[in-house]
This record gives sequence, C-alpha cells and structure tokens, in this order.
Amino acid sequence: MHRFRCDELAELAPGSFVRLEKGENAHFFRTLRAAEGDRCILMDGRGCVGEAEVAAGKSLILRSRRTVQRPPGLAVHLYLAPPRRQKMDQILKQCAELGVRRIVPMVCARSVSLPDEDAVSGRWTELMFEGCKQSGNAFVPETGASMRFPDAVRDASDRCEAVFFGSVSGCGNETAPSVCRSAAWFVGPEGGFTAEEEELMRRAGFRAFHFGNWTLRVETAAVCGIAILMDRFAGTPSAC
Repeated sequence: MHRFRCDELAELAPGSFVRLEKGENAHFFRTLRAAEGDRCILMDGRGCVGEAEVAAGKSLILRSRRTVQRPPGLAVHLYLAPPRRQKMDQILKQCAELGVRRIVPMVCARSVSLPDEDAVSGRWTELMFEGCKQSGNAFVPETGASMRFPDAVRDASDRCEAVFFGSVSGCGNETAPSVCRSAAWFVGPEGGFTAEEEELMRRAGFRAFHFGNWTLRVETAAVCGIAILMDRFAGTPSAC
C-alpha cells in the first residue's frame, strides 16, 4: 500500500475521517486515482502508523492505528557541513531511509552553504518524510539548530558514546568500541576539514574513520559512513 503523511494521526480514533494535506490528497486521488475500497497507510513521522480506507465521495476513514517502537540498532547523529541544495536534498532523503536519529547542520571553516532555520524546520522535514514514506521508516529524523564547529564538537561529545569523523589521511591509533548505542558521524564541507578542525576533534576523543581508496563527495561520505556504522554496531541494543 502507498504511504501518506498525516500529522494529526495520533489524535484520531478508528472510524474518524482523515484529512490529508493538499499535496498528499491530490497524489492519492488524482495521480493514483484511488477509488472506494482502496486502502493506504498513514504515518505521522513520530511512530504512529495507521491504515485508512476510501469511502464514498472520496472521503478517507481511519480503520486502525498503532504506535510502533524504534527498531534495535545504533542511534546515529549526523553532524554535517551542508553542501549545496540539490546534494543536501539527496542526503536528507537517504538519511531518512537509513533511519538516522538526528541531523545537525554545522558551520566549518570551509562551509559553502548553510540553511536558514525555516528551511530546517520546514523543507528539510518534507524531504525526510519522502524518504520515510518510501522506506517505511516510521520516524522522521530530528533536526537541530545550526552550530558553529566547536559547539558541534561539544554537543556530540555530550550526547553520544562515540564520535567518528571522515579523514582522508586514514585512521589513527584509536580503538573503536565493540559495543555502542549512540554514535555521531561528522562530515565536513566540500573542501574537507581544516587541520585545526581535525586536531580539535582528535583532542576531544573523536575517532578518525577512513573507508575506500579515494576522496569522497560529501553526499557519498555522509550516506556510506552512516551505513557502515550501523552495520558495525548492528547487534547493539537501541539508545533511547
């Protein structure tokens, strides 16, 4: 069944009429040509999932609703110097597909782009919801306010059990933990981290993470790093 966004789902009881947002409603009834008896899945992005059925007059009635728990696994916090718009759009959708817990834009010395707060709370959420609908992930990633790089380093150190950053020079002598419930993944701007930024991360106990033989684009490094970390700590119980 097709999935649709319904922000007020948690407030609706089975048997209630459902009002989809204009764009979602048009997609369901005009593009997909939903007819009486057709069903769809509703999501609010916060763990509430429901099933609705089309009734007479192109009305939508909620048939069931449930709250799901986050699946076990690593809680990943992505700290990212955002690339330009089109690349960032791709990252947001794929992070939602992968089940990233939180995305924080940060300002680095070589940053080329920074979203305003309205974009983070509005357009970013819409893009991530697209990824959630495609993948079935019931939880839209959280977003944080933009942070200057030193503040992002402190924030990640306080929130996460381990922090990793992409390094083209290779891994250091740090030993990665065998078990980890929450991890931060730092991805620098298109020009990479400066030597001073790398030194600050190493002093804070961050672990250099290098994979592949070549220098990666921001959007490649972000998504590949998340997938590798999730796989590495797949057997770890979830963090709250």
